[in-house]
Amino acid sequence: MLPGLTFPQTEIGNDPIVIRDLVQAAESMGFRYLLAYDHVLGANPDRPGGWKGPYTFRTPFHEVFILFSYLAGLTRTIEFATGVLILPQRQTALVAKQAANLDVL
Repeated sequence: MLPGLTFPQTEIGNDPIVIRDLVQAAESMGFRYLLAYDHVLGANPDRPGGWKGPYTFRTPFHEVFILFSYLAGLTRTIEFATGVLILPQRQTALVAKQAANLDVL
């Protein structure tokens, strides 16, 4: 079993220094991977019919390919994994190209 860390999407905020410090600390503590999950859009609770889920359009979710690209430049050994990637909301060929390019770089 490999020790990993789930990226705190909704708790960490948008400060790139805080994000960098978190993943570098995780790597230095021996975590082998960082898992992030994806939400393309959040629902508006004021829409017709309402919404009572845990996330809204105000909840920050970092786009996983951009997040992983940023973090790959700041780390050496930690690996990255998506817990959820909502493919139907993206162009399939573009996702394949982004994932392959991120893997190469």
